[in-house]
Amino acid sequence: MPKRYTSRELLKLAKKFGWKQVSVRGDHFNFKHDDSRLILTIVHPQKDVPVGRAVNTVKKIKLEIK
Repeated sequence: MPKRYTSRELLKLAKKFGWKQVSVRGDHFNFKHDDSRLILTIVHPQKDVPVGRAVNTVKKIKLEIK
């Protein structure tokens, strides 16, 4: 079973892997990585992020940049 995440944990993980916050619109925090074209969006605050969204976000955060 996948780990349960809070939005705060996802924000810390994104910053740890080099994602930089580029904008905030309401409760949507947008991040960009220098080596990627993706925009990563994390909804914050959220105590219990749904499992599917959390797994997808973690995969994007840890993306192998080639």
